[in-house]
Amino acid sequence: MKITIAQLDIADHRYKENAEKVVRIIAEHAHSDIILFPELALTGFPKVNEVQNAFEHSQAALAQIAKASKAVYANVILGHIEQYEGKFYNSAYLFSNGDTSILHRKAHLWLDDVGVFQKGHQCPLVNLQGVMCGAQICFDLEFPEGSRALALAGADLILMPNGNMHPYANTHFVLTQARAIENQLFVATCNRVGTGHGGSFVGESLVVSPFGEVLMQLGAEEVIQTIEIDLKQVQKSRSEYRYIQNV
Repeated sequence: MKITIAQLDIADHRYKENAEKVVRIIAEHAHSDIILFPELALTGFPKVNEVQNAFEHSQAALAQIAKASKAVYANVILGHIEQYEGKFYNSAYLFSNGDTSILHRKAHLWLDDVGVFQKGHQCPLVNLQGVMCGAQICFDLEFPEGSRALALAGADLILMPNGNMHPYANTHFVLTQARAIENQLFVATCNRVGTGHGGSFVGESLVVSPFGEVLMQLGAEEVIQTIEIDLKQVQKSRSEYRYIQNV
């Protein structure tokens, strides 16, 4: 499976500019199986008095990305604001062949999410090119229960739009490996770089194998990189260890 990690420098509240960058990357990596983008990749992090406006003014950008996905083989996962039953969620969207669905609603709200977004929940796994995939978002990584639930449901790969800032780079470096090892699956994170929302985003997006091997670690600059993972490693890990079976 080919996964493209699009580690971007996002311009807060510049929806058209961000969408144009996303659409260009989708076209350039049309033959990847999955293209993964950061958390809130079209809007940046809104404040409570900005979330309604950010959602409304980014709808054209969202439609543009859905249209772009119809022309490519790749499945696109991107963090964005979701409005559901009058409430806002920090969600992971899936764009596939022009269709749009929700992969995950952020379940663990960071301090800046509280009051802006509602607490979300895990969504069912999705089969992408024959691989069972689940999603989480940023702070969710720091709680083991969610990734374990995905593993028990049969996930082979967890995809994670991220918005991790300084000084928490090492936390996510260590815990991405831990989640992959303890759940015997691949974990791919895609973080943001640059400045925004009053802080500095660390980048350092990761792809980690079920054995905890760091297969990809990006730096602190905007970069788009593709990696091919061997899904046979999932079954190999589960044949040699019994972390899941011993729950």
